[in-house]
Amino acid sequence: MELLLSDEEAQHLISIIKNIVPQQPHVLEKTAKGQISLEAKEIKHGFILYYMFALDNIHLNFTDARTHHTLVRINLDEKFHKNSDGHKVRGNRVEIFSAEEFIKKGDGYTHYKAYPLPFETIRNTNDFFEAMDDILNYTHTNKGKGTIFVHNTTLL
Repeated sequence: MELLLSDEEAQHLISIIKNIVPQQPHVLEKTAKGQISLEAKEIKHGFILYYMFALDNIHLNFTDARTHHTLVRINLDEKFHKNSDGHKVRGNRVEIFSAEEFIKKGDGYTHYKAYPLPFETIRNTNDFFEAMDDILNYTHTNKGKGTIFVHNTTLL
């Protein structure tokens, strides 16, 4: 796999994401996964927010639509990610795009580095909706007028 973004380009993409207004609500069941297409209208650049929601296993993956590289990913689970320096980040974590990590890891795939939560403005939570707010705030995404998620189930 070829790395199609630099660190600077990834940070630039994160900083320019401005507008997501899905017109239809996305509904969460007891388990759900899907994607929401996003666009930075002023530069006509697309992004995809993949989500996976299950009890004790939540993932939000904010990607560049052109390269499909992860820009920011929140994992709320008991698993771990092993960074190139051998350090295992266990449990709730965030993974941030890193060209340096891609080179150091040398597996031709991993292009992000993991950090334990909390990280900057991203809280250590097990709540899907808090994590969704945090990833949208971290990426400076304006939720606009659209309803993104409607919770229609009771979680224990």
